[in-house]
Amino acid sequence: MNIMIRKLTQDEYNNAADLSYQVCMECGRNDFTQEGIETFKSFVYDTSLMNALDIYGAFDKHLLIGIIGVHREKQHISLFFVLPHYHRQGIGKSLFDYVMNECNFTYITVHSSTYAETFYASLGFKKVGEKELNKGIVSIPMERNI
Repeated sequence: MNIMIRKLTQDEYNNAADLSYQVCMECGRNDFTQEGIETFKSFVYDTSLMNALDIYGAFDKHLLIGIIGVHREKQHISLFFVLPHYHRQGIGKSLFDYVMNECNFTYITVHSSTYAETFYASLGFKKVGEKELNKGIVSIPMERNI
């Protein structure tokens, strides 16, 4: 498999939003109340919120198969999703490594889904708090020093 990773243009952010929502509903559904689903949708489909992120995509030929969205000033991962068909093939790790090379962060934070907690741990993230429920979304605060 020949995966290409690059920064998305803002014209492509809607595709990133669609992918995020699709993966979220397939894999992370248990972390969301109905309110949480609406919270998530209103974030990923809000152009001004999305435009505050740098979003990088992984492509298999021309198909967008994974994204990572980071907020540079906050050194925070806001979105990180890979299509389920492509899980456990190193794509998430490649996306993460690519962004770390691009962004010069000293640390990075994330609010992990319960589904992704072991994945983040494999990247060197540590839990920095207990599981929390915020606007209908369950998450685990995690951090990694670079």
